[in-house]
Amino acid sequence: MTLPGQPPGPRPGDPGAERILAQALRAMAGDGRQPRAPDEAQTGGHLRLTRLQILLIAVIAGLLIGITIGLLSLLS
Repeated sequence: MTLPGQPPGPRPGDPGAERILAQALRAMAGDGRQPRAPDEAQTGGHLRLTRLQILLIAVIAGLLIGITIGLLSLLS
């Protein structure tokens, strides 16, 4: 029984309602079938780095090299 102003509920044999319910349950369970956005996907098996990420990697590498050289100069 539906109340006035409410849409009717799914019919007992409605395959569309079962499909929608199955999709909702899979999405809540996180089955990983959701499509990714093109910018999040890896292209050609290679991860694309931004300029900021490359700059941060260079700064970290420079710091590690500087620390190593500084420690070696103190030990010798």
